[in-house]
Amino acid sequence: MDGREEDMRPKMIASLIAGALLMSACASISPSTTDVAMAEAASPVPSADPRVKYKDGERYLDDLSEALAMPREAICKELGRYDCFADAFRIVLGGVEGPNLLVNEPLEFEALTAPIAYDRVALNVCVSRVDLDVAKPTTAVLFKPKGKAGRKQSKAWLSTTADQIYGALLRRDATPTERAQLAAFYDDVAKGGVSKDPAKDWTVLSCFAVATSLEAIFY
Repeated sequence: MDGREEDMRPKMIASLIAGALLMSACASISPSTTDVAMAEAASPVPSADPRVKYKDGERYLDDLSEALAMPREAICKELGRYDCFADAFRIVLGGVEGPNLLVNEPLEFEALTAPIAYDRVALNVCVSRVDLDVAKPTTAVLFKPKGKAGRKQSKAWLSTTADQIYGALLRRDATPTERAQLAAFYDDVAKGGVSKDPAKDWTVLSCFAVATSLEAIFY
């Protein structure tokens, strides 16, 4: 090895060190392919049609039938006789009725009475479901055995029942805020001694509140 080669060695080592430091700096600044992929996967994907849509009556009743494990024909009877969608509220809830009423296209705009019709359907189905739960506790969907026999109910029972209602109707657990709101509502139902069975009535009214929420009526 001559003197010239010995003079070049420190320069080569210094160059390699500088290159390694540069690569390290670039790696710390530029995200890896894996990091980019993970970030993209975590980001919400824009909807191709970013508009909520109003459920028509048939879709709404089908959803309630599946959510609350009730036959479609048993969900709602107006005056105890007339099917809420097929007979009572078909046009109001976005249906058509050509043979008798000559209504062959859905209404262009929602009827002013549509909210009332949805409320009546929801209240009917919630009352029917809780009545079935009381009659057959082994197949209960919403109203499971109460924590206490008296008017007061434990926070655990209220929380569990709130999750059962949200789970059945919206396919998710209640959020802490939603859970707390329903639990606070129980005190309103129980106070004054008006309700003979506050736990049952609270379950019906909580079911009604969730079944008529925007999340339940729109998709």
